[in-house]
Amino acid sequence: MILGAALLFGVTGCGDEQATVVPAASSSAQVSGAHSQEAVRSADQVVVSRSLRFGSVNAAPYGSFSEKGEVDVFVKAVHSADKIQGILDVVQPDYDVVIEQDGKRWEIHLWLFAHAEHGMYTYVSDTGTGYKLTAESTRELYKLIWGLRYEPKQAAANGDFVNAHGKLSNLDVWEKFVANVKAGIRDEVQVVQYTIEGGPIFDNLSFDGETIMHKHDNTHDAHGSPAKRFEFCKSIEEKNSDRGTEYNLTSCGEGSSLKGTFNLNLENQ
Repeated sequence: MILGAALLFGVTGCGDEQATVVPAASSSAQVSGAHSQEAVRSADQVVVSRSLRFGSVNAAPYGSFSEKGEVDVFVKAVHSADKIQGILDVVQPDYDVVIEQDGKRWEIHLWLFAHAEHGMYTYVSDTGTGYKLTAESTRELYKLIWGLRYEPKQAAANGDFVNAHGKLSNLDVWEKFVANVKAGIRDEVQVVQYTIEGGPIFDNLSFDGETIMHKHDNTHDAHGSPAKRFEFCKSIEEKNSDRGTEYNLTSCGEGSSLKGTFNLNLENQ
């Protein structure tokens, strides 16, 4: 990612304005227990999901950990992190992490850039306060999370629209999203397409009634060039042919009629 690790620690002036978000502290108590590093002493399970927005946890799991040694990596990371001074100005989180013990939940947003020496986390209910991970914890968390496999079966169970080399799951979810955009009804969808090697490529589309926010994420494609891109578009273009249907985002960018980067080709079944 071209956004350097410096962004994690409050440096402003990101080159991609669309990818920069200034989180504000929330007063809602979404996390059980005190919001402090001392709150998490041990855990029974850790659930990881791809983060979609500040201030809430994505309920669709990317993967989970229950083996003690793996769970302890997350607990250690929380305890050994240093509080960052000042108000954060950061890109959207990479992951949401829920640490669970005896019915209690600690919810955090987690940043893990591929080549950053230090990751960072915030509590979901206090996104204005960040904690800098140690280099060791950053490496360990990165290794664990990148070792997870997001298989088409799990993606389908999460409600994603899945295109695994032409084998489609939840096509109705995609068709409903397209219809809602045309009708001006709020909706969102996660599209997951798989590379030949089995790596998932994510496209998250969120429609607020007027604008479609598109987030492209191929960071879990081990054979590609990892990147996350954002764009804002007004409509979806649908082209039918003898072979199938092609979808593209259109009217992208401020006052622009340019076609977006999102492309989905569905061959006739």
